[in-house]
Formats: sequence, C-alpha cells, structure tokens
Amino acid sequence: MCEAWNVDLRTAAGLLPATATVILFAACNTNTTSGPSPTQPPTPSSSFVATFGENPVPFRSTGCSASILQGWYTPARLQETGGVTFTPSSLIQKLDGNVASILTESFNSRFGACAGTPFTPGVILANGAVCASVGVCTSSSFGNYQFQITGTDANGRALTFDSPVLQFGSRPGGQSTPFSFQAQQVFAGKGPWRGI
Repeated sequence: MCEAWNVDLRTAAGLLPATATVILFAACNTNTTSGPSPTQPPTPSSSFVATFGENPVPFRSTGCSASILQGWYTPARLQETGGVTFTPSSLIQKLDGNVASILTESFNSRFGACAGTPFTPGVILANGAVCASVGVCTSSSFGNYQFQITGTDANGRALTFDSPVLQFGSRPGGQSTPFSFQAQQVFAGKGPWRGI
C-alpha cells in the first residue's frame, strides 16, 4: 500500500509541474483587453428648429387672402440641424391647441423653398431649411397657432416635431367681418411672403 502511495505521489509530483506550465501558458496567451466591447456611436437623426418672423404676431386687417382680408400670419422657417435629410409624411396645424380642420393641407402645399437656400420638394435636406407663411385668415378669434410635422429621416427613424406656439395679438375693437360661407379660409401661402 505504501508502495502504491509513493507511485501515486510520484505520478502526482510529475504532473504538478506540467499542470502549472499549462496554466501559465494559458494565462500568458489570453486576451488582456477584457471588459465591455467598444460601443458604436449613436446613429444621428433629424432635429429641427422653427422660427417665426414675429411672435406674437399682430392681427392684420388686410393682406391675409383675397376673400378674407383679416387674420394673423407671419413667415416661418423650419431648419434641420441634425445633419440628416427628413421626409415629412404629414402636417397638422392647430389653433388654440386643437387640430384645425380649416387648416388641413399637406406639408408640400404649405412649406417650400427659403430664399437663397437649396431645396428639394418633398424633403427637408440635411442642414437645410423650408419656409412658409403660417397663421389663419378668419373673422373668428383665436389665441395661438402651432404646427406639427411627422415623417422619417434618412436613417429610418420615425419622428414627430412640434413647433413652438405662435401667439396671436389681440384683435382691435371693431375689426370683425360678418360671417359668410368663406369666413374661414386656409392661408394658402401663395405670394411674395412665402420665400423668407
């Protein structure tokens, strides 16, 4: 029994240096840059800044449209600042925080080229801008206006942008017109004020 023990001890003693060599070899050949793998930078997305020519915008008794002369309107510029082209799919316009059915139209019918800037219909170019005249021609009274665009950027991200609220100045006394079937009309944005 003692002899068998010595053999096992000798065998074990012979295996110990070999095992230590294998462990040392494995430790020397492992990747020492363990830890989290490097992360990819986030994919950029479109972002916007909207500016109005005036805010608050004064009530105007003339010049709004051919059939309704009075209302609130001002130039607006929508600038893409994220460096990613954006394709709008919808435009929602609101009066006093509510979707305004009298202002239902497409993005392309409201927004167009800004004077002196590159323009491609149907998109807002990366770092580009689109311009419009916004507001409402009406004999009714409202306190504010806001627009919202929804669409997809060139990286496939679905986005929604809400403009700042455009405050309407008060209507001076005695400046209202009798209600007619044309008393409320979309301000078509067709005119010299369109290109800011």
